[in-house]
Amino acid sequence: MLKRFPLAPFALAIFPILSMLASNSKEVSLSVAIRPLLISLMVTLLVLVIFRLVLRRWDKASLVTSFILVLFYSYGQVYSWLEQNPVAGFSFGRHRYLIFLYILVLIVGLWGLVLKIKDYTQALFLANVISLTLLALPVLQLSWFSLQASLQKNEVAQAAAMLDKPLKPSIQPLPDVYYIVLDSHTRSDALFEDYQLDNASYLDELKNMGFYIADCSRSNYDYTQGSMVAALNMDYLSGLDKYMQALNSEDIWILLKQSRVRKLLENAGYKTVAFDTGYEWSRLEDADIYMSLGSDSYSLQKIIPFEAIFIKSTALLILTDSQNQKLREQFKEINFPYSFHVNSQNFILEQLPLISEDPDPTFTFVHLLVPHVPFVFSPDGNIVSDPLFYNGELSWPGDDEHLIQGYANQVEFVDRKIVEIVRSILAQSKTPPIIVIHGDHGLLDENRFEILNAYYLPADGIIDLYSTITPVNSFRVIFNDYFGTDFSLLPDASYNQSGQLIPESSPACIK
Repeated sequence: MLKRFPLAPFALAIFPILSMLASNSKEVSLSVAIRPLLISLMVTLLVLVIFRLVLRRWDKASLVTSFILVLFYSYGQVYSWLEQNPVAGFSFGRHRYLIFLYILVLIVGLWGLVLKIKDYTQALFLANVISLTLLALPVLQLSWFSLQASLQKNEVAQAAAMLDKPLKPSIQPLPDVYYIVLDSHTRSDALFEDYQLDNASYLDELKNMGFYIADCSRSNYDYTQGSMVAALNMDYLSGLDKYMQALNSEDIWILLKQSRVRKLLENAGYKTVAFDTGYEWSRLEDADIYMSLGSDSYSLQKIIPFEAIFIKSTALLILTDSQNQKLREQFKEINFPYSFHVNSQNFILEQLPLISEDPDPTFTFVHLLVPHVPFVFSPDGNIVSDPLFYNGELSWPGDDEHLIQGYANQVEFVDRKIVEIVRSILAQSKTPPIIVIHGDHGLLDENRFEILNAYYLPADGIIDLYSTITPVNSFRVIFNDYFGTDFSLLPDASYNQSGQLIPESSPACIK
């Protein structure tokens, strides 16, 4: 079989896509690779058939097709490496150099493959073995990840069921519970000092609706997974060993998907509602109601971020980087790979108020990726046209001026939308809901730990809140006040990713 069938082209058509998927398995869903895989396989089949007609041999056509695929899929990665690693101060990461080099390699390679190989059967065998071995690496990595995640999920769920007593709600009917995380939303004093933005008017509107704003609140961790895991499991990571069991620090995202808060509320009769967050580690796909843009997100008219990054890792980078206006217009969604991000965030904001119409008690988990980078929203929700707001490394702005303005734009946008959403939820809810809104962390440097933290707790629940409360204690207070528990409050502390204790830096908030 390995000496007869042209397997190498198809293995090489699949390998780069699965390799990128495996490298980002905790960040993206497997579904993002479906369309690139189908297109890659169909184009490969077409090229293979064309060369079969020209060369009149499957083995020769297979070798030529495989060689072309290697050049095509390696171009963008070689370009990026050369661009980032200049030689003697000179960068060879320029299309005018690399295109010439690749054309030369293509000509020499085709000459050797078509005219110089004597035993095509043996050559095909070697190409098949090498390509299938390469393909096996990401397949095994993805399989191991899926198996491990499934086992860990079951372990955490079983541990939570054994260690936590069922809730005994002290109020009826049960209120809806909303847990809304605004990624990177820092505190009002830090907003004013560092970004010249005064969001007091929005906070005042929340207060007028009955919210308590913890003016001196800080995140428990300076990274998203640690912060949300601590909040939804009501403990610091160091105290979650009994739930984590065999998990290491890189696997704590399992405790976000299968959190104590979620399990306790589900066992008390709540339906879990979740949205597609764009990140695999915070997707609650097994929620009772899982809301996403659906198949429309993968229509032919839309490029998702995974696809845009993958396209730029191939020889199509030549076209996406073209200065020709007509070509740039054709590839605008690839050069602006945030269409899916914009649509998904707007989808969450549009659908969130509708959850209150469900007659059953619901626990709604929302991880909104605003005001987090990319800074694509203007204060009124339109998309900014200046690429300096998002064309830096890892989608950060290209300079400090655009960073400050871009972050302020997105904070103003999301604050306005949250006020509108909350007003709608409160107006539509037959039973006053419980609403927790907080930032998982701030943005940069000293304000990385200073976060927005707002609570709507009906029936005087806010009397147990205080200005320095941190998210690790949020559901301890809520469960004690409404669900018959007697959790003691933990010390409110902040740690960096290395586990180092970080003290409060704002003089106004130091006890």
